[in-house]
Amino acid sequence: MIENIFKSLSFNEHEVKTYLSLLEKGPLTVGVLAKSLGVPRSSLYGFLKRLTENNLIVESQKRGVKIFVAEPPEKINLLFGQKMEALQKAQDDYTKILPELKSKQGEKYQAPKLQIFEGTEELRNALKDILLYRDIETQAFWPQKKMVEVLGGEFFRYHNKQRIKNNLFVRAIWPKNQVVEIKNHPYFGSGEKFFREIRIAPPSIDFHMGYWLYGNKIVFISSAKESFGFIIESKELAEMLLVQFEIIWNLSKPLQDNSVEAKRFIEELE
Repeated sequence: MIENIFKSLSFNEHEVKTYLSLLEKGPLTVGVLAKSLGVPRSSLYGFLKRLTENNLIVESQKRGVKIFVAEPPEKINLLFGQKMEALQKAQDDYTKILPELKSKQGEKYQAPKLQIFEGTEELRNALKDILLYRDIETQAFWPQKKMVEVLGGEFFRYHNKQRIKNNLFVRAIWPKNQVVEIKNHPYFGSGEKFFREIRIAPPSIDFHMGYWLYGNKIVFISSAKESFGFIIESKELAEMLLVQFEIIWNLSKPLQDNSVEAKRFIEELE
């Protein structure tokens, strides 16, 4: 796990091992550290330079000999803060220039009308496409238990946080046998703060593949048994599915099952 954390900060495995070795063994000279890690001194200097520039190790002197010391692990938190600030600034700058970028699209440019996805990670990426939008209402015809099996609870925790942040309201229809316990999945709560209204379809309406309407796009995701999905961009298809959705919506009953855990989830966002 520690290596994945460092990699998210753009450190390679050799730099991670260098830092952890100094953290565990205390101040070391380059020679001793190189022998301990089994790497050439010439390579080690590069690793040490990068770690020093990021304030994770300190260069010092002991009786005229150069040594290196690891900074406390708490320093890593500072790097996360700096990275998040940089990413936020980059996102803000990107939002400002987005209209200009869109204006540069050539007349022959066409977004893909059909995209196909297979496997868990690709299906997660398919559902992330919704997060490119803001301030719209969406409609989900969604077998919730099946979707959790395919995509995982932690993914839905992340997805709902981002969806709420983007002011993406969703009206969701769940089959009766696909209802999940909100106390175990608090990110599926409903109401104004969740930007979600849930209704349960009549018992005769059951399905294993779900779809989610957003704008002129529809993402379809199958159960884990087939594990595939696709996104279609079509105004006519979206309009047709919306008509069908509204018919079932009016036949369905509201779900009111917010738990203490659901309220705590919302408090995390405030």
